[in-house]
Amino acid sequence: MLTADVVPAELGELDPEQQDALDACVIAAMTWCTPGGDVRARARLLMECYGRYLRACGVSGRAASFPDFLGRLRRAPVGELLPGPGSWSRIWDVRLLEDDGTAAPVLARLAMEASAPAQQVPGMGADLRHVHSVLRALGKLPTGARLSRITAEVVQHAVFQTLRQAGFTAYTEGREALVTTPVMARRALARHAQLADLGVYTAISPMRQFAGWWAPCPLCRWTMRAVPRGHHAADLRCEDVRHTERGARFAMTSQDGQWRLDPAGGEIRHAPQLQPVEGRVALSYGLWQWIVLPGLLEIELKERAEEAGAQVRLWPYGDSYDLHITKNGAVWRVDVKTWADPQGIAQRMREDSEGCAGLTVVIPEHLGGYTKVLTRVLGPHGARVITDVTLTDEVSAA
Repeated sequence: MLTADVVPAELGELDPEQQDALDACVIAAMTWCTPGGDVRARARLLMECYGRYLRACGVSGRAASFPDFLGRLRRAPVGELLPGPGSWSRIWDVRLLEDDGTAAPVLARLAMEASAPAQQVPGMGADLRHVHSVLRALGKLPTGARLSRITAEVVQHAVFQTLRQAGFTAYTEGREALVTTPVMARRALARHAQLADLGVYTAISPMRQFAGWWAPCPLCRWTMRAVPRGHHAADLRCEDVRHTERGARFAMTSQDGQWRLDPAGGEIRHAPQLQPVEGRVALSYGLWQWIVLPGLLEIELKERAEEAGAQVRLWPYGDSYDLHITKNGAVWRVDVKTWADPQGIAQRMREDSEGCAGLTVVIPEHLGGYTKVLTRVLGPHGARVITDVTLTDEVSAA
């Protein structure tokens, strides 16, 4: 299965017509599987997506009829929907919807990156509008402008640059709070004036609550998606596929008027506590995806290194890189990359080739297959690429 992590690199292999067709399919699939919203508006949006899909496929393309288009969204991999020749790209084999018609793990990420068109999707539109409002408030998106595509770098740069203006200590504390507390009580947020001023917390999305309740993922603490199963039951699962595979998925049911969660499989044996939606605010999807998830690995690596007897500083020297680790005279200047996007990383390194000399670029173990290609890209600039497991082993052995 294609995970959200490799989407940027995979999308780079699509031609413009295939990209346009994919965006149309993504928005249509998200509209199809997202409950709520006006029925006529949803139907209009599906027809608009179909029209964009036809234009992308062209007169001589292999576009499906509208009923067949909707049917394929539910059962076909992306490669059977896109015009033109196939490619090695693994996105060709991914499905946008699960067998039961719910969103596949990669769908929300693709919808976020489609940006402007996805603002019309019920539920997802609120997440996107919030990210756009944050970027606009921070001066990274001119009034009236719309991003054709949102990236992790755009969001991170806007938020982190603003945090840095308050000084290094406030920056470190604020960034760590975003990672470790992606959901807060409104009263608690008031005590974090810097975060409150950023406007990064907002009301919990209707897509991630049920019957006035929400539950945190045991691994990332963010709001899990709620998939209703009638009026008296719902499935709750983390938006991150790896967390779901480990067991961050639960059945929510009502017994004698009391709601409860039960584990639905995996290594996580204890369900988190349901919490009331009222009085809580959360980071929206894009901020969770591009700030919380990468930050979790950075903080985990800090804890691992300290357990191995090393001294560690998070985001040192104005965030020139992510971790400065020292032990017995050995030094690691670590930059953590959780998205396998060789082209994007190469471009950023070319813009600051001196900054990566002596840098240790660390990627998650599950993306270890990208080590060689990233080494080819970054090696000439003086950086080396290893996985988080290798880094932990090196620090332990020092």
